[in-house]
Amino acid sequence: MYLTEAEILDTPLALASTCDYFKKRDGDLTEFFAKHTQRKFAVLGCGSSFMLAKSAATLLASMPDTAASAIPAGDYILNYDFWQETVRGSIVILLSRSGKTSEMVWALKHIKETLGCPAVSITMQAENDLTPLCDLNLVLDWCYDNSVCQTRTVTNLYTASLLLAAKYASRDSLRESVYAAAENSSAFNLRYRPMLQEIAAMDWDHAVVLADGPVSGIAEEGALAFTEIAMLPGRCFHLLDYRHGPIVVSGSKTLTLVLLRPGEGELQGKMVRDVMARGSIVVTISDQAENLYGAAAHVQITDVDDFAAWGILFIYVAQMTALLKALALGGNPDQPKGLDAYISL
Repeated sequence: MYLTEAEILDTPLALASTCDYFKKRDGDLTEFFAKHTQRKFAVLGCGSSFMLAKSAATLLASMPDTAASAIPAGDYILNYDFWQETVRGSIVILLSRSGKTSEMVWALKHIKETLGCPAVSITMQAENDLTPLCDLNLVLDWCYDNSVCQTRTVTNLYTASLLLAAKYASRDSLRESVYAAAENSSAFNLRYRPMLQEIAAMDWDHAVVLADGPVSGIAEEGALAFTEIAMLPGRCFHLLDYRHGPIVVSGSKTLTLVLLRPGEGELQGKMVRDVMARGSIVVTISDQAENLYGAAAHVQITDVDDFAAWGILFIYVAQMTALLKALALGGNPDQPKGLDAYISL
């Protein structure tokens, strides 16, 4: 078994540990938000973690009287004068597997020296360069991916960011939805792997992921999984926005994963039909039991009320399909060419 596969399969156990960890750290989180009462956030990341930062910022910005921005750490260190007012007065959240990526460390040092913002790190290694600089450190070392491509790590970073947001906003419904998704993940993964094996065996050579709202960031990470694991082009777009240009290259060699949010069927359904009319191999993901649009495959998410928490289950669909496609093509998912676990400048 490849290491990447083993880490994907371990994700449900890691999710259970992450949920337990947040329960144990509840007092620390309460104390932090009691001390730091800002209603503004800057979420920093690099690569995969920046994609997750987009989801976290979108979710936080949807909460009452709250502003949030996602900032690529590399952009910050090259243009810190531009970003100063965006970050000023914020709680800074840093998402990182290693806690050692140069851009992240340099950005935080500059923010601390010039703006003095309180900072929270969510990392996967206890010994790293971010923790000495932060006011609160959440270390999920059971989630560290030893393979180059992040799978278990990104799922848990995303989960942790949702739980942090739920604590900040006292949103119990979000927290319970995260717990439900984590609890359901093992059965969900076992149920859909055979279907994803069939999808991976089909004749396609690039992938598109369509998703909206707080899930759009982790959906972008799902598209990246195809690039990094299967070494095939992967792209992500907002659902209806896909019509505004990118759909023109959709065709019979395109795999399209479409995440359909609950509560609206007409416009989303038309989008699915438009994509299918172009010959694309479509997989729909929704809370409906039936394959309403006759897609090549359909995945149902049940018993998870908050849409943001759907991302915890959805990312498995992308990761496992990418892995199975890599194996079908005779590739080695553990050794993507030209990719390092973290970047040191």
